[in-house]
Amino acid sequence: MMTQRLWLGLAVVYTGTAVVQLYLLVSTGAVWAGTLTAAGFVAAFSCAFAAWKAPKQERDGTREVGSPRR
Repeated sequence: MMTQRLWLGLAVVYTGTAVVQLYLLVSTGAVWAGTLTAAGFVAAFSCAFAAWKAPKQERDGTREVGSPRR
């Protein structure tokens, strides 16, 4: 559950950053802002996908060796 929250938090941060970069792209027309916008949305999507997959891995019992059971 904790890893899912971590991934979702990162997805929110990357989405917020991408939205700010999108605003800079629209308002200034800077090419670098468009590149960072695309990278931010890809990172946000990747984190959201990892959050979606995280609970399934814990249910299947694929924990690290030595990790405490909760």
